[in-house]
Amino acid sequence: MNWRRRALLGHCWRAGVAAGLALGAVSTLAAEPKLEPLPAPAKVNAALAELGRHLFFEPRLSGDGSRSCASCHAPKRGFADGLALSNGYNGTAYFRNAPGLQSVRLKRRLMWDGRLDGSDLPTAVRDMVTEAHFMNADVRLVQERIQQTPALTSLWRQAFGVGSEPYGPQVFVAIAEYLKTLDAPATQVDRALGAQAVTLPAPVRLGLALFHGKARCAQCHNGPLGSDGRAYRLGAPESALIAAEPTRMVTLLRHHATMGVPNYMAQRSDVGAYAVSKADADRGRFVTPALRGLSHTGPYLHNGSLATLEQVVAFHDQGGGPGSELPPLGLNAHERAALVALLRALSAPLSVAPEPPAFDYNVAAPSAPPPASATPTARPQTPAASEVATVAPQALGPLPALVAPTDNPMSAPKVELGRLLFWDTRLSGNGSTACVSCHAPSAGWGESDAVSRGYPGTRHWRNSQTILNAAHYQRLFWDGAAASLERQAQSAATGAVAGNGDEAMMEMRLRLVPEYVRRFREVFGSAWPRIEQAWQAIAAFQRTLVSDPQRVPFDRWQAGQRDALSASAQRGHGLFVGKARCIQCHHGALLSDQRFHALDVPRLPLMDSHPLLQVTARWQNLQRGASHADYRASSDDLGLFYQSGLAGDRGRFRTPSLRELRYTAPYMHNGALATLREVVDFFDRGGGASPHKSPLLQPLGLSEQDKTDLVAFLESLSMDQPLDMAPPALPPSQALETAASHGR
Repeated sequence: MNWRRRALLGHCWRAGVAAGLALGAVSTLAAEPKLEPLPAPAKVNAALAELGRHLFFEPRLSGDGSRSCASCHAPKRGFADGLALSNGYNGTAYFRNAPGLQSVRLKRRLMWDGRLDGSDLPTAVRDMVTEAHFMNADVRLVQERIQQTPALTSLWRQAFGVGSEPYGPQVFVAIAEYLKTLDAPATQVDRALGAQAVTLPAPVRLGLALFHGKARCAQCHNGPLGSDGRAYRLGAPESALIAAEPTRMVTLLRHHATMGVPNYMAQRSDVGAYAVSKADADRGRFVTPALRGLSHTGPYLHNGSLATLEQVVAFHDQGGGPGSELPPLGLNAHERAALVALLRALSAPLSVAPEPPAFDYNVAAPSAPPPASATPTARPQTPAASEVATVAPQALGPLPALVAPTDNPMSAPKVELGRLLFWDTRLSGNGSTACVSCHAPSAGWGESDAVSRGYPGTRHWRNSQTILNAAHYQRLFWDGAAASLERQAQSAATGAVAGNGDEAMMEMRLRLVPEYVRRFREVFGSAWPRIEQAWQAIAAFQRTLVSDPQRVPFDRWQAGQRDALSASAQRGHGLFVGKARCIQCHHGALLSDQRFHALDVPRLPLMDSHPLLQVTARWQNLQRGASHADYRASSDDLGLFYQSGLAGDRGRFRTPSLRELRYTAPYMHNGALATLREVVDFFDRGGGASPHKSPLLQPLGLSEQDKTDLVAFLESLSMDQPLDMAPPALPPSQALETAASHGR
């Protein structure tokens, strides 16, 4: 489901929230609103809160493992970050101020636009952990990281019971329980409000009288937090940072788009509660902030446009800014100072406890494959990749000319756009990873590591296949998960351990690159780039990455150039189609039957020593429907089973093309075989020892000379020189004009 569909489905929910938000002027209350003392501390589950405390400071909860909740809500800053606009996730920048979290359990509405219910802290935590511009995490991956961390697992079992295992949604419950403990300490003002015999300093006493009287602050700032939870328009000045920093404009527009704001590309300022209600009267309205801990949480207002409490009081005294719903107060300098004194008196001195220690990952002991009785229940489906039926080998020959799909025709401008996007790191979660990061020309358009490096803070679990000649495959990826290059590009850019990109965020990044706006308009005729068009352009570029038969010795030999192959390679060809029986699966122009076979490839030793690989393998099994026994085994790649659900498809992987093998080591789905000689030795033995391997694999009885000749032939299937390509110069981002110059 793309982001536009998700935004549409969320519209009804947001409309319900808006109805309950009661935006705008305060209705007549039964009693005059007033500031109230803090209530008694909440009753919490101590073990659950302690787990939540550790998780609050845990960077494993972010997509790239670099940021925690505390990154934007630091205790020493009153659980804010001290910035006018929060930094947000790596590669992004937020367009609003990060509010403090002291006494957050008492808030009626959460977020500056009030879109979340303050009584549902776990949902708010979920949004912070999963939102692309906050922590951008896949919750299932987070739970596997916790599972790999013994100290956290121990805390988990203390909180949820012996034998319990980390479960994503319970992460949010634990952090929410910790947030309930962040009560602001009671102050002398609280004691006075509670009718205790307390003598407040004279400026504070005057400020309190003004607060409930002449200044009318209590009309909106009431209750124990000093907030009625409603939204008002103050006319705060626009933040210059949004215009100056394209990453903030990107996040702003992404927010508008995913919230379903009409004509969102024209809304280049923060529209506030309008994004929730879609009512014009709510444009520029923001929820009344709490007054607790203000001394520690500046700058102030939704965009941090006021740096000090003195500026805040002066701003309210003048009746706010243009379009404000605030009346001028007519305070003198003495009265303004008294209000500032009161606001400071509502902030108790910070008592910052030390952060919990950082825990190390654990390396799990190697696990045996689950017993046959634990195999998954087969789902009804025709096994298209059956290894029982045989297929007549097709003749070897040069690759045919490609025919582009009718819904994505080729053109030179589209290919050039795709080339730029292929190198552009903006098509990833934190702006660090491009297609070329895992498919480099210098590594045969793959990677030289056994398994791909994947997204920062994670590790991929499979070998990165070359994309050379990928356009000739019927199915992409080792398990055939993608039916087209377009789908492959999307899956790679958005996968949690690949690009981890949010489609709406990536689309907005493209829209803030004037050169891309021009090129997309030229190629697709659209006013603004759309992310599905980016996948089409990248696919068009990839369709040009094919072997040139004039540069491939074997293709030249078949075309009649008798000296194109050495004598050794010619003998290898005879073995390939004869004694070695390679042609059973490696035939046709692509030298692949495009079917799926179980070879029982050796286990990659790195799997037993790299904790992030173990995390990813277990995450893969969890999210793709493996049995609980397979999930607990943690490291078995089930291959085609993930697509078919058929028990007989466990461990089957698509036959790779043999073209360009010379430049694409290491080999197999897990990169376990480093050289072509190791590959030949493996097949000469008849593959692995598993009784479930393909019956096509049998010992070959090759001599040393046979193996040398076979390797020589395999190398002749690659071009004389690798297909290299210099990286292009990428066009820069540029912030769009804001409402101040664009108009609303």
